[in-house]
Amino acid sequence: MKVQNPEIGGIAKSRAGRDKGRLYLIVGLTDEAVLLADGKYRPAEKPKSKNRKHVELLPYFYPEITDRLGQGKDENSEIRAALIKAAEGAEKK
Repeated sequence: MKVQNPEIGGIAKSRAGRDKGRLYLIVGLTDEAVLLADGKYRPAEKPKSKNRKHVELLPYFYPEITDRLGQGKDENSEIRAALIKAAEGAEKK
């Protein structure tokens, strides 16, 4: 299943830049970019802005994490756990 449009709570893989190949959770959207967090180098409080053309969208979604982020809770450890699960799922395919 190929994901066409980015959604908050989805997983994205960087296709360009020095972080190429790294997985992120989408925590926000703008017109031209997605806001990404990995919970370690890029916490949810300071998301990375990346052009939509430079990310590959994966078919994994964790909207419950972004819901808790909206409530002001620190979910960086949950983001890291979700990205590990997504990476394991992507390797199996």
